[in-house]
Amino acid sequence: MSEEKKEKNSSTEKNENLNTLTYEELAEKVETLKEESLRSRAELENFKKRSSTELSNTLKFANSEILSSLIPIVTSLEKALENSEEKEKIDRQGILLILNSFEKILENFNIVPINPTGEEFDPELHEAVSTVNEKGVKDNIVKSTLERGWKLNDRVVKPALVIVNKI
Repeated sequence: MSEEKKEKNSSTEKNENLNTLTYEELAEKVETLKEESLRSRAELENFKKRSSTELSNTLKFANSEILSSLIPIVTSLEKALENSEEKEKIDRQGILLILNSFEKILENFNIVPINPTGEEFDPELHEAVSTVNEKGVKDNIVKSTLERGWKLNDRVVKPALVIVNKI
């Protein structure tokens, strides 16, 4: 038997079954089908919203891989500045200019540094590499930042490496 004939027979059987139902049973069947339709429509709307959110996040955080590759360059420039001596003032100023322009470019792409010195330690933003016990400084405060962290659109790409005061 062909597929069309099978579908027609199935459809005919369903119609015959519906013909044998009472009014109340038909009303109940209609109500059930309405509920299923509403549920399906709600599921479709939720799927559309989820897909839209996922696409938006994918586009929003597409630069995170390139950022992870560029962060070591910024860190190296910062270390070069820390280690340069006063007699190499021209080199130091050149490095500082490069670093500043690089950071401005990063900011244009919503990539911002995390520099938490003096702030309360937050494990979501900071990675404690060491602790110190310094009197006069509150407990759980970042004493110094060894390497800045970085965020892309408020998502941490690299946590800041810090030393935390513990009493």
